[in-house]
Amino acid sequence: MYGLVSAAYLLLFHPLAKYPGPRWWAVSRIPWAYHIIKGDFWSVLDHLHEKYGSVVRIAPDELTTIQLEAWKDIYVAKPVLAKDPYSLTPPLNDAHSLFTAEGETHRRLRGALVNGFSDKSLRDQAPIVESYGNQLIARLRREAAKSADGTVNIQRMYGYATFDTVTDLSFGEALLNTLEDDSDNDEIQAFFLHAKFSTIRNCLSRFSPLDIFLGLFLLGVTRKTRERNWRLTTEKINRRLARGDLTGVRSDLLTPLVGKLDEKGEAKRSITKAELTTNQLAFVIADCQLTTVALATATYLLLRDPSKWQRLSEEIRGSFTSDGDITVQSTLGIPYLEAVINETMRFRHPTPISLPRCIPRGGRSVEGQLIPGKVRAYFLSAVPLPLQN
Repeated sequence: MYGLVSAAYLLLFHPLAKYPGPRWWAVSRIPWAYHIIKGDFWSVLDHLHEKYGSVVRIAPDELTTIQLEAWKDIYVAKPVLAKDPYSLTPPLNDAHSLFTAEGETHRRLRGALVNGFSDKSLRDQAPIVESYGNQLIARLRREAAKSADGTVNIQRMYGYATFDTVTDLSFGEALLNTLEDDSDNDEIQAFFLHAKFSTIRNCLSRFSPLDIFLGLFLLGVTRKTRERNWRLTTEKINRRLARGDLTGVRSDLLTPLVGKLDEKGEAKRSITKAELTTNQLAFVIADCQLTTVALATATYLLLRDPSKWQRLSEEIRGSFTSDGDITVQSTLGIPYLEAVINETMRFRHPTPISLPRCIPRGGRSVEGQLIPGKVRAYFLSAVPLPLQN
């Protein structure tokens, strides 16, 4: 009886009852959880938005939108909405990353880390990126030569290149050197167990008391791998910090922070060693996966349309006379290459779903509509309709 009354309330009288969406999703989080764990959540949301419109109710207390202006209302407008605690994974060392920090802590960490991503820093880091680009081309040639029909698993190769590049920039040296070894490196999959574990844990945290038992089970199963990842990260960062200022030798994401750690974390734009470790590990996990997906998606879209592939190929070959001319700086401003990158990000963004934000008591205006309090709202980045020309 309680279930029927609850379902009737959620469908007919709840503040979100006026928003369209599938009924099962409106009365239970089970469909939502099922598709998150299955891994097709974002594609299901695509279909839901095609069917129900720009704003869809996907859980008893949750909305998703594809309205462009809603992004500013949810993620930019003041006061800043709080992050959904169910979507945040507590770090192993109790130190926040940019993904979990709020308010002043977030501003402090961002101020400490931002110099590693300045225009000057990115230019100085270019030799590292270019060296792994050369290694990727060499590995692709070796793989094609070994293959009977010349085919290569390009997504796997992109994953290796991204992992080596990002870990070198984040830790001061590549973690596994996957491009140098011609065998399939399965250790890289274990490193990304963090992301899969976090997704499942965050999903199950909404189903009490089931979350306690399943959480303990997952913690036990994944503990050794997670501790190994943490140990490797800490060792690499400690070794890079011990090398000190390497100005003129190399530049990486740690360069602006060498000798400037503040263990009290009280000064403006300061960061502790524990926070640095958490952030570098989080950056590696996020950036490696997102970059690999973006590269693989761009390649797929180009190969699906040979005329576009030919146009890009002709533009690049016409811009350079030799491999040595291709650098990070020289590839900037190539019109069709930039168009391909931008359209890939628009057509199938590697982060199709932004983290939910919590609407406070009293509600919040989003796209001119008052969203009631105690509701979670977020923006769907992937827009599946391609632009013409």
